[in-house]
Amino acid sequence: MEQNRQPDILICMSDQHGGDYMGWHEPLLETPVLDKMKNEGVLFTNAYTPCPLCVPARMSFMSSLLPEHTGVYDNSFTLSNTIPCFTHALVEAGYETVLIGRMHFIGQDQRHGFTKRLAPDITPVGWAKPFQKIVSERGKTVRAFSSAGATDLVGAGASIVNEYDQMVVEKALEYLAQDHEKPQFILVGTFGPHFPYIADDKLYEKYLGRVSVPERFSTDLLSEDILKHPVLRHKVKDEKVTPEIAKACLAAYYANIEEMDGRIGMIEETFSKYTERTGHERNFGYLSDHGDTAGERRMYGKQTYYEKSAKVPLIFTGDGIIKDKAVSEPVSLLDIGPTLCELAGAAIIPDTDGRSLKEYMVSHEDRLEPKMVISQMVDDIEGTLFASVMLRYDRYKFTCYHNCEDKATLIDLNNDPLEEDNLITSDPKIMEFYNDYVKQHIDFAFMEKDYVKNRRTSELLKKYELATGINDKERWKENSEEARGNLRITSVDRIQTTKNW
Repeated sequence: MEQNRQPDILICMSDQHGGDYMGWHEPLLETPVLDKMKNEGVLFTNAYTPCPLCVPARMSFMSSLLPEHTGVYDNSFTLSNTIPCFTHALVEAGYETVLIGRMHFIGQDQRHGFTKRLAPDITPVGWAKPFQKIVSERGKTVRAFSSAGATDLVGAGASIVNEYDQMVVEKALEYLAQDHEKPQFILVGTFGPHFPYIADDKLYEKYLGRVSVPERFSTDLLSEDILKHPVLRHKVKDEKVTPEIAKACLAAYYANIEEMDGRIGMIEETFSKYTERTGHERNFGYLSDHGDTAGERRMYGKQTYYEKSAKVPLIFTGDGIIKDKAVSEPVSLLDIGPTLCELAGAAIIPDTDGRSLKEYMVSHEDRLEPKMVISQMVDDIEGTLFASVMLRYDRYKFTCYHNCEDKATLIDLNNDPLEEDNLITSDPKIMEFYNDYVKQHIDFAFMEKDYVKNRRTSELLKKYELATGINDKERWKENSEEARGNLRITSVDRIQTTKNW
């Protein structure tokens, strides 16, 4: 069969998998499929999210625009359907664009350039959330889906996340068992290893016997940069999260990463057979939207710029992609759209904040100029807004929050990978470089005003949906009764009620 010059492309996108939680980085963790991908393709060792929070990260991924250009700073808003995405460019180039599972779109546009959707999302798809329906479906696990309640229900047993991900994978395998005329771009979106910290029994027991309490978990090891920071100190768990609970959370997280790794393997193997059968070239990739601090500095989940939260996995393999290459140059999820367009021979959407990484993937030489990698957030702390930015260039990472610039941090990640030594006062030339960049390119006041404007819009759209009826058609509702919090191995269960979740 004649080869199709446009490759079929499949991306697996997980949720909340930190870029350092890989078998080659954490020796206790087993990720044989990702290990194999690393050896057979190109690994980006310093890939970052444009925002360490689900919806903003994913909308920036789709559009290749920073949050300040999408207007999406939290999980209550979404991408305008007038903003073009890389999927639109792929369709124009002749591709079928297929979403299987999760992307966390909100509102009536559940496609944003995807021509097909074959599996629903696990999270609410409307502006108004059907809270009582979700509580009835998920039981007490509903609170464990958030960082506030994640450490209150930990152990092993049937998992809503694993049930959802298994359904998504089955839909992907069914689709790949068919032949398709057009070149395919397929995104398989799973939810694991996002909490709840509930895992398979055997894997949980295995890792509970392996892991230790996270480094820098002790309150005594928390720095003044955290304890006196108006934003970060609110993200630290109190003494109710004991070392034993911290160890259990990490064990469940590792177990869910290994389970996810196996699912990636099933998809990759079936995708390879599909392209062999059809005679098409293939490109395969894996990434996540943000990480999980998983107990480091007594923090859980995302929404910080620490490496465990802001760094993501990024690996590409396939035809035309060189093998066993590690790229240390900092890159961003903003770069994925332009990369996919160039791999596909599609026109790259102009005026975005990303750039194609194809040159890294097809040459042993790194011929792209270094570029500033940016991540942004707006935190609402008891009614006060704090816009912030992370800048990563070369070996240094700079973070700064509006109206508390005196608490900025500068880290030399080459010499301080644990992020313990703040160089803000000891390296004035580097600080001047980053301060000048912030003054020229970052408008904190605009971000905060934009946040308020879009929050008001979101509230109005919620009221409209409540008045006209919530469209809940594309949300997954089929989790089993067994997966609603009745654990077979219980390390902690402090959830007595689902009220006020």
